[in-house]
Amino acid sequence: MVDFYAVFTFLLNFVLPKFRMKVVLLAAGLGKRLEPMTSSIPKPMIMISGKPILEHIIVDLKKSGFTDFCIVIGYLGDKIKSHFGDGTSLGIHISYVEQENFSGTASATKLAENFVHDDSFLLYLADTIIPKNLENHLQNMIDSDFEICILSSETDQLKIGNVGNIEVKADYVLKITEKSIISKSNLSWAGIAFFKNNYIFKIIENLQPSQRGEFEITEAMNLILIHNKKIGNFTCERYIDAGTISGILNLNEIILNQNNVSYVDETNNKIKIKNPVYVGKNFCAGKNVELGPFVSIGDNVCIGDNVKLEHTIVLDNSNIRSNEIISRSVIDSKNNVLS
Repeated sequence: MVDFYAVFTFLLNFVLPKFRMKVVLLAAGLGKRLEPMTSSIPKPMIMISGKPILEHIIVDLKKSGFTDFCIVIGYLGDKIKSHFGDGTSLGIHISYVEQENFSGTASATKLAENFVHDDSFLLYLADTIIPKNLENHLQNMIDSDFEICILSSETDQLKIGNVGNIEVKADYVLKITEKSIISKSNLSWAGIAFFKNNYIFKIIENLQPSQRGEFEITEAMNLILIHNKKIGNFTCERYIDAGTISGILNLNEIILNQNNVSYVDETNNKIKIKNPVYVGKNFCAGKNVELGPFVSIGDNVCIGDNVKLEHTIVLDNSNIRSNEIISRSVIDSKNNVLS
């Protein structure tokens, strides 16, 4: 007679841990492309529709079955830790490691080695977002026969020099070139890789700095290819680079649409609303104000008379003077208008 309890215990203790859904989120960067906004806030903590970008990412990954997270923090990392804590409020577990020297994405990844141990894991750059079918893409990567998989997307040739360029043959990666104006394909890395073992950490130990003087995770994957390992390429329709103003504004539109956000005027000043519009707590506005479409306003924001906002993000504790017309911009807590 089969001892079902013994079988269940075996699966629980020996088989299932091999398939623990772990994520390493790289969120240590300085956010130089978003200065001066990032002088007081790390870029993954920029608020859209009441939540930081990083929280939108984590919620999406949880839907795909990932519950064990390691966030690599650095610049203003305490703001990330204080917001998320141990992850209990989101129904997940979060641990942290700190990157003290900003020497590249490979160095940041190596810091998570003790978190990963011998498990498979997802590597995710915390300034990239996959707006469609993330769950399906991740499942395809997990189910594949490749030990290592990456996600890529077609990119306009005018922008290919700002991203990691992917050369492929069929479903195999041939080479990854980090931010080079010389490209041999229109595919760029979408900031996601899935590793079914911890071989990448051994590779990083032997990695040399790139031409930019950093230890790049893309260079580590090239070194894996030199060691005759195979890397599978999977493609998505699109990804958002949330490290730029245009990327954040695109993300704002996507999130407001996907969440069916709708605001009803509660100020009694007869604000003209063209949804989707999100408004946070303690909002005040003057007369003859127009909001929308695609406006996200944080907490403790005050708007003067005769103001029109569209396709705009207003961060917490901002004040907008009267007689302003603002479009396709981000307004930070120091009232800088960034576009």
